[in-house]
Amino acid sequence: MEYFCKELNKEFSSKIEMFTALRESHKEIITSKKAQIYNTDIDKEKCTVKVKPIDPNKLRQQVKGIEIDNDYYYIAVNTTKILDSHSDLHLNGIWNKTAKEQQGKNYLLEDHQLRASSVIVRKEHIEMFVAEIPFAMLNQPYDGSTEALMYKFRKDKVTKPEYKEWLDSGDEIQASVRMQYVIILFALNSLDDEDKEFKKNYDQHINQIANKADFDEIDYFWPVKEAKNVSESSLVLFGSNHATGLIGNDNKQKPDDSTSDKNNEPPKEGTQNEKRNFYLSLLKN
Repeated sequence: MEYFCKELNKEFSSKIEMFTALRESHKEIITSKKAQIYNTDIDKEKCTVKVKPIDPNKLRQQVKGIEIDNDYYYIAVNTTKILDSHSDLHLNGIWNKTAKEQQGKNYLLEDHQLRASSVIVRKEHIEMFVAEIPFAMLNQPYDGSTEALMYKFRKDKVTKPEYKEWLDSGDEIQASVRMQYVIILFALNSLDDEDKEFKKNYDQHINQIANKADFDEIDYFWPVKEAKNVSESSLVLFGSNHATGLIGNDNKQKPDDSTSDKNNEPPKEGTQNEKRNFYLSLLKN
């Protein structure tokens, strides 16, 4: 059996051989990751979502740092606890510093095109903040909550009518953040004495991965403790982190009372938008 290491672009005949190469090269890999400006846009190797039931009774206790105002759009441009196809894991706290430092400096763009004609919302109209929200509010089947880097802006500040129409329609749309890593760790599932530090990182963070069941095996990954949101984020059809996008749009059709407040359970059938509106109704009640 051969093991392919994406970071080294090389196949190895055994895990031990691959782990040795990663150990010897991890500093260079981290340096390379920190030197790049990433767009978390479409990734053909994105994991397939495996649906799990969601307990709506927990939602009120899980929402922290956000209140919905119907005059605004709220876009989660990135979230934590999702292991992406680059084997990167964004940890809670990753966006706290940049949310303060980049306040009023970042645009919302179309497909990461750094030009005036691609601006969806101007930087002076965007409020950036970090909020803890249930994965359910992003139509994701994972348990618990995630920390989201949020862009909040008035609905009348969207400059492109086609995007305003899309956001109001309730059709699914995702977001992609332009970012640069600042603090990265290496986590390796190795029992070798030389890997004690990496094994400690692995044991500390492996159970924080919300989408762990989407992978057959996780031998190593790169926990990211701090990152910068550089200049902009964009609306995209597909992002490498699929747990992103619009929350709190009250223009969508709301679920029937008989399937929400009265029974205190989400609609068993219907669209994802109906279910999301049910979760939002719990937040407001």
